[in-house]
Amino acid sequence: MEIRSKIAAAALFRNVSDAVIDAAAETCVERTFQKGAEIDCVGQNLCLILSGSVLVSSAGKGAALVLNRLGAGDCFGVASLFGSRLWLTAVTACEKSVLLLFSQKTVEELMRADFTFVRNYICFLTERIGFLNRKIAAFTAGSAEKKLAGYLLTLPAENGEITLPVSMVRLAALLDLGRASLYRAFAFLEESGQLTREGKTVRLTSAEDFNKIYGGSTR
Repeated sequence: MEIRSKIAAAALFRNVSDAVIDAAAETCVERTFQKGAEIDCVGQNLCLILSGSVLVSSAGKGAALVLNRLGAGDCFGVASLFGSRLWLTAVTACEKSVLLLFSQKTVEELMRADFTFVRNYICFLTERIGFLNRKIAAFTAGSAEKKLAGYLLTLPAENGEITLPVSMVRLAALLDLGRASLYRAFAFLEESGQLTREGKTVRLTSAEDFNKIYGGSTR
């Protein structure tokens, strides 16, 4: 019963039929990974985290770049399931973690059974593309953008909305930036889709993603 409820609560399965939830619960495979273990089933399976957490980082030569940390209820392996060559990341268990694995065949059967699941899948992929685009923007940002982002994360936010407590002139001085550099930093973050600004009001596109990208938050 717990597995079924966990599946139903996941974003990919939101509002799908009871029959699809039941089918998913019956066909998934449960696997446990100890802390530090590499998740070796990505590319062949869609993975739903039942408990624990995993770290997603870039794969390949050189120093790995941390891309995300996922916890219970999160899914990964969504894109690589239908294109193994897209598997350019490494996933490692941050602690003892239990995953539910769904094969490509199972996912295809669920898609045929309920279009809501298809729509959820597409929406999930779209959100991940947006997150990765913002992550790329953060990697390519200059010091001014990172200073500004770091400062914004120190301010209280309500529903992703931040009110600057000082003028732009004062903010530039606080960040040890020229006014032109500060305006360019705001423009960079706006053009990369991470925030909008109107006067002293700054609205973050996704407060959670902004914190993960610039603040190093684990959740």
